[in-house]
Amino acid sequence: MKKIIMLFIALAVLVGTSSAAYAHSGRTDKNGGHKCSAKSKQKGLCTGYHYHKKKK
Repeated sequence: MKKIIMLFIALAVLVGTSSAAYAHSGRTDKNGGHKCSAKSKQKGLCTGYHYHKKKK
């Protein structure tokens, strides 16, 4: 019984954290995108406007 409970908890944690990959700390517009900051451009993370959500 303990194994089943532990498995359920592990699955719940994995499912709950998988959506965190889509999180973004900055502000996005209504399309889910934004312009890169100068700091991000210097680090090579992006080059301009980009999306964080799939555009519908």
